[in-house]
Amino acid sequence: MLVALLLAAACYSSNYDHEMTANLELVSDMCDKLADYCRRDFRVGDHVVSAEEMGEFYYVYNKASAFSASTPREASLNSHQDFNKMLTAYENFVHGADEYRLRSSPDPATLALLLSQCDQVKHIAGRVAQDLHAEAK
Repeated sequence: MLVALLLAAACYSSNYDHEMTANLELVSDMCDKLADYCRRDFRVGDHVVSAEEMGEFYYVYNKASAFSASTPREASLNSHQDFNKMLTAYENFVHGADEYRLRSSPDPATLALLLSQCDQVKHIAGRVAQDLHAEAK
């Protein structure tokens, strides 16, 4: 019975690590994509990025938030806490970028702020990855 319990705990922990890593990579990749959109004034060739297309960034936030909410047992782990900090930074970046998209003209100061928000997301994502590595030991 003890062996079965330990095996189940190891699988659960492994699943947490796997799911956390997948969500971490997804948020990080979408952060890069949104930063690229910001740099290009939300234009891809002759196409202007629409509100519907911005939905993918909100979807990623909602998906990652749902994952975080589904892992209450890990809430005390540094990786979980830092992941939630990253999600807050990502959410702020997405909302700010969406507001910037709706402006009629580019603003270098706002763009610089948005890019620094993306950098912050990426920095915290690196911390989450380090946390996961440390927790696996």
